[in-house]
Amino acid sequence: MPHRPDSRFRTGPQVAGLYDRLAPLYDRLAAPYDWIGGRRLQRDLIDALDLRAGDTVVDLGTGSGWNLVSLARAVGPTGRVVGYDISAGMLERAHERVREEGLANVELRRSDSREVDVPSDTAAVISAFSMEMVPDHDDVIARLVDQLHPGTRIGLVGLREPSGWPEWLIRLVTSINAPFGVGPEYREVQPWTSIQGHLVGVDYREAMAGTVYSAIGRVPGPTTPDRP
Repeated sequence: MPHRPDSRFRTGPQVAGLYDRLAPLYDRLAAPYDWIGGRRLQRDLIDALDLRAGDTVVDLGTGSGWNLVSLARAVGPTGRVVGYDISAGMLERAHERVREEGLANVELRRSDSREVDVPSDTAAVISAFSMEMVPDHDDVIARLVDQLHPGTRIGLVGLREPSGWPEWLIRLVTSINAPFGVGPEYREVQPWTSIQGHLVGVDYREAMAGTVYSAIGRVPGPTTPDRP
């Protein structure tokens, strides 16, 4: 039987429409995450990708392109950064960032993360504050694993429901994130479990009292050594 999407969650076109509307204000709305340290794990995750000059790195759900400058610098002028996003509005913001920063080694492509075909020479994939909007995230991670070479790193960072918090406080935090499409139904979406289930050598961390997580691992295969 054909797969029937869970009606509680937004479809791809609905997510695209939401973020098209958010795009002009997104950076200002997201700024508090940086002020209170929510981006620290994101910066650490980029470092943990262990990128080298000449690498190709994929930014899945690139949004307004917050990762692009750091990734472009890490791979150097001989490398390549490929950013994917489902929202045309967010990609336009990312294009503006690329132009302002003069990033000649960045390509931006519009695509649903569930349908992305990554370049064959991809050395690492990162997805930041994006995978929580994909209830079938396990299919996304499994598809990436099928496309990538053994040892390739995949890293996620995003929001999670903290353990041990009172229900009223969790509801308050959920309501604060409502402009980004977060609702009570998304509390059960746990992308880091797919990293733990599909990859090896997984490093999982939390910050901001357990409200933000990062998870990074390597694609399994006959050999999955770290690069010399």
